[in-house]
Amino acid sequence: MYNKVRNIYISNRKHLFVLVALLPGLLIACANNNSLIGTLTITEPIGSTRNLEYVEVEIPVDQLPSQDKALFLKSKNGERIKGQILQRKKESSGYTISCLFPINIQAHKKVKYDMIMAEDKVISTDLKVEGEGLELMIENNYYVANLTSKMATVKNEIGAGQLVSLTLKSFGNQMLKRANINMHWAPSFQKKGLDYKTMAHLRKYDSVFIDKGLHQSTIYRSGKVEGYEEIQLKGQYQFYAGLPYFIFSSSIIMEDNVLLTMLRNDEMTMDSLFTHAMFPLPNGEIKKASLYDKPPLSSHYSIKELRKTPINANAKWFCFYNDSLKYGFGSIRIHYDYTNADGAQSPMLNPETRISYARAEGRYWDRRFLFSETDSLIIPKGSRYTEKNAYVIFKINPENPAKEMEELYIKLTQPVLVKYDNYIK
Repeated sequence: MYNKVRNIYISNRKHLFVLVALLPGLLIACANNNSLIGTLTITEPIGSTRNLEYVEVEIPVDQLPSQDKALFLKSKNGERIKGQILQRKKESSGYTISCLFPINIQAHKKVKYDMIMAEDKVISTDLKVEGEGLELMIENNYYVANLTSKMATVKNEIGAGQLVSLTLKSFGNQMLKRANINMHWAPSFQKKGLDYKTMAHLRKYDSVFIDKGLHQSTIYRSGKVEGYEEIQLKGQYQFYAGLPYFIFSSSIIMEDNVLLTMLRNDEMTMDSLFTHAMFPLPNGEIKKASLYDKPPLSSHYSIKELRKTPINANAKWFCFYNDSLKYGFGSIRIHYDYTNADGAQSPMLNPETRISYARAEGRYWDRRFLFSETDSLIIPKGSRYTEKNAYVIFKINPENPAKEMEELYIKLTQPVLVKYDNYIK
């Protein structure tokens, strides 16, 4: 099946990502004239049941599917899982199709599917996208994500395409937001004497790709912020049907030497909607910090105490939660890479994950590569800071508040094993 994109806006010479998502677990009735093209074997490697996981498969084919055909996984009992094409590559003989499929698998199990090409079927998911260009509202059964320019003013100079607010549908439609600015405020950077700028200030793009997909919606932007032309920014959201999280991937690339006083990423700033922060220490111990009151327990920090014992910049996950209302929102650090163009470490100054105070009792967290109230640091040409984070909505387990974050971290960083055997020679 060719990519059927309802609304794509591209502004430049080329786009860097061609992404379409997939359907979480819909089963399609059998069709005639099926073509068996290979087999897919999936293995769960770590003893963690996956109720929904997405697998990407590269499939060599003699010819691309016509518009009335699609790719399916067929199980032993005849059930079918429809995939959706991410990318098509012309090879010397035939094509290679990258296709994404939703699967579920029990702990330590191995499952084998036939890969078939069969008659396409119109299907729907819980993923809905409204709006044009970057002025988007994205919704599934867990949340409503607002990426519009709702908070834009002449003074703050921010635009659409960055997360403004997140409505938690399973928690009485509680809206996570910041009263006067966007909620997601990263990547961000500052020069001495200039205003602090973020990805939301990116207005002149060298690439924009928007896919309002059936199963995954993707928003990609790249370019440079005025006054910070040395810094090339790339950022991509991926929103999914059937999952309580979205993913944001970003790269900060220095195309020339630049003198900065601040450089950071993974920043979420919100009103007084949470009571605590929670994070793992390098030794695996889970620590908590009270966001407003003095810590009542020895296992808790205060925000001021965290200035003396900073949270590791590469803590595997970090979250805020509301102890009374039992909702949590956090960042799982799936991947990060700070090597420069020569393979060496890009420079950092006082790196940490920090909780900070904001106006009107707001609180925010961020991941800092460079921060100093007195010093600047030259970041050389070729320096790069790349990361991929999953932003997760979860319910607090009173007996083990960290349970959901710990389990999802394991699943996202240790995916199922995929082996494809092709029948087409």
